[in-house]
Amino acid sequence: MRSFRTWSVPPLSGLHLLGLLYLLLLSLHPAASSAQEVDYGTLEQIFGEPITTSVTGKPQRASDVPGDLVIITQDDIRRSGATDIPGILQFVTGIDVRQYSFGDTEIGIRGYGSVPNPRLLVLVDGRQVYLDDYGYVAWNTIPVQLNEIRQIEIVKGPSSALFGFNAASGVINIVTYDPLLDNRNSVDLRGGTQGYGGGDAVATVHWGRTAGVRVSLGGWTATGFDTQAGAAEAAPERYGSVNIDARWQAAPNILLSISGGTTDTRAEHFIDSSATEEQNQLNFWRIGAAADTRLGAIDLDVYRNQAITNFGYGGLLNDTDDVLVSKLSDIITLGANSTVRLGLEYRNNGFGFEIKSTGAASYDNYAANAIWDWQIAPYLDFTNAVRLDHMVLHDTGPLIPSPGRSRAIYDATTITEPSFNSGLVIRLSEQDTARITAARGLQLPSLLDFAVQVPIGSINYLGSPSVLPTAIWDAELAYDRHIRALDSVLTTSIFWQRSTDLIANPSTGSVIEVNGQTDYETSNIGSSYELGVELGLRGKSDSGFRWNVSYAYSTIHDDITAGVANLPVALGSYDSGTPLSRVILGGGYSSGRWEFDVQSRFQSRYLDYMTGPHGLETVIINKYVTANARVGYRPCNHLTIAGTVQQLNAARQVETAGDYIERRFIVSATWLF
Repeated sequence: MRSFRTWSVPPLSGLHLLGLLYLLLLSLHPAASSAQEVDYGTLEQIFGEPITTSVTGKPQRASDVPGDLVIITQDDIRRSGATDIPGILQFVTGIDVRQYSFGDTEIGIRGYGSVPNPRLLVLVDGRQVYLDDYGYVAWNTIPVQLNEIRQIEIVKGPSSALFGFNAASGVINIVTYDPLLDNRNSVDLRGGTQGYGGGDAVATVHWGRTAGVRVSLGGWTATGFDTQAGAAEAAPERYGSVNIDARWQAAPNILLSISGGTTDTRAEHFIDSSATEEQNQLNFWRIGAAADTRLGAIDLDVYRNQAITNFGYGGLLNDTDDVLVSKLSDIITLGANSTVRLGLEYRNNGFGFEIKSTGAASYDNYAANAIWDWQIAPYLDFTNAVRLDHMVLHDTGPLIPSPGRSRAIYDATTITEPSFNSGLVIRLSEQDTARITAARGLQLPSLLDFAVQVPIGSINYLGSPSVLPTAIWDAELAYDRHIRALDSVLTTSIFWQRSTDLIANPSTGSVIEVNGQTDYETSNIGSSYELGVELGLRGKSDSGFRWNVSYAYSTIHDDITAGVANLPVALGSYDSGTPLSRVILGGGYSSGRWEFDVQSRFQSRYLDYMTGPHGLETVIINKYVTANARVGYRPCNHLTIAGTVQQLNAARQVETAGDYIERRFIVSATWLF
């Protein structure tokens, strides 16, 4: 019977008990206001645009956020006809979506694509779903159904001071409906080509105005896509998830929350573009408490994620990733035009392979951050955020002898790094808004980068305790204009980024030869800078038409350290691995009970890579176009019947070094009640 190394995590003591006791004591005193959930629906109706709390912690209009923010609404999700989150994101300006198999996708913001992609932090209601073991997001394991998503918030650019490390190129926060304020109930059934069949259900129950629970479950199965070698998948891919989310207004100034869930998946997965079967089981629990007090709006958030992953390769790379996070924050109002948010965070992350000789590691991370939001004048807002992370590394497995790797070195390894985000929002007129932002973000090495040990014959693939985090410096100038005559919004931005101490994992890092033994080791391989431009126009008319068009251009220049071996062009040269141009064009029309929508994307040539007979080899991915279309009909107010064609322009085409991406036909029936 196979068993995984399990990791003990600290009990709820120390910082956790201190935070709970602090909230309890404060709740005994009268508060100046009530602890209430943010009523997104009401605020959206008042301001006429989506609302977010992700950036500063307080409700803000999307147009007032001190950063490059895109919000995808539930209406956008429905009209996309997508069956998963990557299918929605592929038509967002500045996002690169690389689908390697039916259920395996890598996503990046503003270039720097790789397999896996460690630069993008993904959250569900503020809870991390990024996996720290390999440093990536397993998109097919995210425990959320599309029908329970209120909106998807995309923050482009480094955002570590706002969201934590690994928000290196940006953040995607998936915001679900509130079980206390929203009454979301739905049943969805889907079927289509590639043997696809699936469905989900969402139910919300309220107890007066003080308590609410939302339960969701869903799943799908499919035969998947053919490989570029012409073979079909050996076994169907699948997804299944069950989640519960509850809120209780325990007192006018106290709000309590609890949630949990589990996800089970199987998909063809690409590790360094080598295909293998991957099975994932993800479990999480979360508790929270919020209190409005005389000392500010206090929020305590504690959650634990556990990911158990089975790969191929004879179980060599099977692993368990276990993370416990505890966050305490306080939003303090300083007069009518200024707020400060103070925060503390503790994180314990443990990782180990099923085969103990292949490595095991954990770390403790302590962080403090502060966000100051100041309305200097009615037309001018200034936001500053700073954060300091201190990480302490531990290695608990047996070590393969190699220069620079010893128990003492691992136990002495610490990383202390600052990050910041600054933004100036200038409302030039009722129609015109400008933003000037600057940031320093961080990409922490994954636990695999630190401590993996995979011996294969005379070659060892080794992590390194001396690898440094990648620092990303960013500056951006943006301008938005509301064109009333077209009922549309023009968005423009130009940005510059510089990344230092780029990280190459053991299969692509430096090579050490010692006494006939070859070691491939995680290493920092140099730096790069990027210059990019994004333009977009989105609008609608009273007659029912809607349209969107956008263009993104980015060029990257690499300065890779000479002599780094086993490094393919596509991985080590981000300039070749990032398409220069992307164009998105879409439109739709609603009339009575009918909806018609189409979205298309053009992407220029880039280089990917795959595992070949002689190791990692580059693959040219030529320019391509993909287009999706959907028709929806409502026979009654609560039921929608829809048909979707994904990639209607080609029966199949090459978009990555992975499988062919094939045309799909999907029929769905959705009942909202």
